Amino acid sequence: MKADFYSKLNIDASKDIVSLMDSDFILVLGVMPSRDDELFNLLSKNAIVAYLSVIEDKNMSGVAAFQSRYEAGSEEGVLAILTKGLLNDKQIDAKTKEFFENLDEGYLSAECNIGEEEIEDLNALYEKSKNPLIVIGHDLYNHPRAKNLANLISLLVRYGNFKIYSQDLDFTCKHNDNLDLENIEDLHSFDGSVIYECPSSDLDEQELLIGSRQFMIASKVKDEQDVFVITESAEHQRKFIMDAELKGTVALMPSAQSEGSYFYKIAKIIKREN
Repeated sequence: MKADFYSKLNIDASKDIVSLMDSDFILVLGVMPSRDDELFNLLSKNAIVAYLSVIEDKNMSGVAAFQSRYEAGSEEGVLAILTKGLLNDKQIDAKTKEFFENLDEGYLSAECNIGEEEIEDLNALYEKSKNPLIVIGHDLYNHPRAKNLANLISLLVRYGNFKIYSQDLDFTCKHNDNLDLENIEDLHSFDGSVIYECPSSDLDEQELLIGSRQFMIASKVKDEQDVFVITESAEHQRKFIMDAELKGTVALMPSAQSEGSYFYKIAKIIKREN
């Protein structure tokens, strides 16, 4: 999926990809910064950071000027709403204008949990910037709709003066004048217990499932209880740990980082008998 994503990223890599955070407005999407020490340290040095994710990163509270949560799997809708909102006053081509006019913003906003208020707040930060930058990560290039996410990001580069910071620099992409925008698909609903296979900070973490009190109640598990975490493709043995500072119904499952699979997964949580 990563190769597909970068193959559709319609930019000039030599000019539009930056390896250092030299920006006055940074939009972070598709990565949990506190799980990436290099990125987190770079973000901590910048004054205006907007962070959007499925999971609220508690360590970003003192770093981000704006932080908002969206629904798991809804990245395509989020980027469509963001792109239209941030490029609202820009000169765009007729085909892109038609694409924006045909967006069902009411449906997308309801499914994503990102709406007019969030766009206004982001625009207030973005419109003052001269060097905006978007941070892209594995939640985007491992997404089933990675190709169209790349198309939408390319619009921010082309019309919004954004540069890109990527977790990966080992890729190639081709620049041309045609953007093959696709209609936004109906957003997949993640009903039930959802886990996020985030990068682990150490080997010990790979034995844990870390969730909020809300997740604990919804999944009918107890703090420090041994559980099976069963997804569509795998079964894991973990110890559930309740983190009072986490919010929402998505639990962290620290893992050795894998490629080619969207990190948010619906899971069945079952008590493990000792």
